[in-house]
Amino acid sequence: MDTLTIAEIASRLDLPESTVRYYRDRFSAYVPVVGKGRGRRYPDEAVEVFRTIADGLRNGQTATMVDETLSRLFPRNVSTDTELAQQSPSAAPQQVAQAMVQVLYQQSEEIQAMRLSLEQIKAELDQHHAQDVQALTEAFESLKSHLDTQDTKNMRLARERDQFIMSQMRDMMKSRPEQPKSWWQKWWNKTPPQASVNS
Repeated sequence: MDTLTIAEIASRLDLPESTVRYYRDRFSAYVPVVGKGRGRRYPDEAVEVFRTIADGLRNGQTATMVDETLSRLFPRNVSTDTELAQQSPSAAPQQVAQAMVQVLYQQSEEIQAMRLSLEQIKAELDQHHAQDVQALTEAFESLKSHLDTQDTKNMRLARERDQFIMSQMRDMMKSRPEQPKSWWQKWWNKTPPQASVNS
């Protein structure tokens, strides 16, 4: 039977090894395992168990909800319960202490995972906010440039209009017929006769 290490499972699921180890410890009742201690290996079916855990937590499920999902889809790993039952009763206090430490460790890991998730969400929101600000800035600059161009165009058209009006007025003044002179203008402009000089 082919078996896998935690590193190989993490590579298949594209997850950090520390995350896969946390999943293994938190949901150990459903993770099939071969061997003990540092020599532990995991059969191929363990990959689907880890995948189900990762998908559930990624979709916002709590650890309890993931536990319920695993109980419906996968058999419980009875080897753990059997080993505990075979241990000496005198080891019960130490076992309880170890269980309490394990629970605290798991809770700490869950808090750490939640913190990392929140930081990731915050980073994504910050990124979207920065993109929105950049888009608004670009839109504003584009609108400002358009208005500046339109204002320059309007000023040019106004100058051309004024020049055209002045040209038309000059042409009208040139083509206007000359008004006939009044009698007094004619009399005033009339050249007086030369006085005769006796030789």
